[in-house]
Amino acid sequence: MIFSMVLGALGAAASAAGTIAGGNAALAAGQQAKAAAEFKAKQEEQAANEARAVSQRGALEKRREGTLLNSKLQARAAASGGGADDPTVVNLGGNIAGRSEYDALFEMYKGENRARGLEDTAVATRMAGDAALAEGEMKKSASWYSAGGTIIGGMGSMYKTYNKVPSYSSGYG
Repeated sequence: MIFSMVLGALGAAASAAGTIAGGNAALAAGQQAKAAAEFKAKQEEQAANEARAVSQRGALEKRREGTLLNSKLQARAAASGGGADDPTVVNLGGNIAGRSEYDALFEMYKGENRARGLEDTAVATRMAGDAALAEGEMKKSASWYSAGGTIIGGMGSMYKTYNKVPSYSSGYG
């Protein structure tokens, strides 16, 4: 009888320990998922910064091309004898400058748009990591409650099995 009680108690304790170990594993998995999400989010932010830098270089190149084209226009106008202040040359120069500025600003817009998308992705990645961590923490907490229930249930079963109350209904009637 004592041996059976000990085995029952050991079984309940082993089951509770397994439940707690499962909760610890869930927490560790949540922490790892959070760390992985943070790493990925940092990479996405770095890509956003790179997108901005590339677009800035592109914008500078568009402005440089416009300046070079205007310079060629001025040189050809002066060489042809029409003069650099000819209304047609001035109009063309203005159009070239306007177009190159438009192209430069469009390059900046494309880079900023891509960067914001990457930053939004980084925020979502961090949120997923936070959710995974919260899930792991909740599972760990739940494992303690479950383990407690297992132990209490085992104790109740042992009490019911080994603490028989004599029945007075037989023969005393």
